[in-house]
Amino acid sequence: MRQSLYKILFAFFLGFMLPQMVFAALMSLDAKTTQVQIGEKFEVNLFINTAQENINAFEGRIIFTKDILNLKDIRDGNTIVNFWVEEPKNQEGTIIFSGITPGGFNGKNGLIFSAIFEAKEVGIAKFEIKDARVLRNDGTGSAATLAVVPLDVVISEGASAEIPIITKVQDTEPPESFVPEVAKDETLFEGKWFVVFATQDKTSGLDHYELKENRQKFLTFFSRWRIAEGPYILQDQELRSYVFVKAVDKAGNERIMEINPQNPLGWYENYENWIIMILLGVVIAYVIRKFLWRR
Repeated sequence: MRQSLYKILFAFFLGFMLPQMVFAALMSLDAKTTQVQIGEKFEVNLFINTAQENINAFEGRIIFTKDILNLKDIRDGNTIVNFWVEEPKNQEGTIIFSGITPGGFNGKNGLIFSAIFEAKEVGIAKFEIKDARVLRNDGTGSAATLAVVPLDVVISEGASAEIPIITKVQDTEPPESFVPEVAKDETLFEGKWFVVFATQDKTSGLDHYELKENRQKFLTFFSRWRIAEGPYILQDQELRSYVFVKAVDKAGNERIMEINPQNPLGWYENYENWIIMILLGVVIAYVIRKFLWRR
């Protein structure tokens, strides 16, 4: 009788737990090699398996052994993430990330981002996923059940058991087209005008933005670019300047977008008009002189 009771309880436990175990989304760390030697570089990938869930948001932290590793690069191109709320970045041995995939992702081995590390000391490099969370694409953003898989990489002085392979990225395409927007909010930046911009590069990943502004459009081409992050507070708070925003990917490809001034200069204030008028006057004077000389 007691054995039968145990069997019933065990079957109930399996019936209750297995669906959660089988259908839990899985966030995992993976590398092409788990043994490297000092001075070698290797790539660590962060994947998501959704287990038939439709997931549209990801966030978390990757903690790595910073004492024996150097983080050389983070690659977020060619991944399932379309928009970064918080682009993957290193904060003293922790990579923080938060991204969105509009429309959701449902599948296996969905790459969230990759990181390139260099081994600098002998030891065991540990990579752990902390505070990870994934949200369903169900209209309410409910949290999905999530399991995580860490990674260990052995660093030695001798030859590695495998040859570390880092995926080479060939990128000749510029970042995707985007539309910068000028905005103002009394609760932000002391009520000053600012410009917001965001795009992505699905091959090598976005590297940085640059920006410049000038009231004379032709002079803007001679002015220097400034490294910028959005939102960017405009220098010309009268909104009389042309604003150019440049997105640069990690392969050096560029895309430049232009914002026309909301309060453009009057025709008499614009140097370009005066230059055109002067040049036109010179041409007309030359033609008249030529005509009179022939007569």
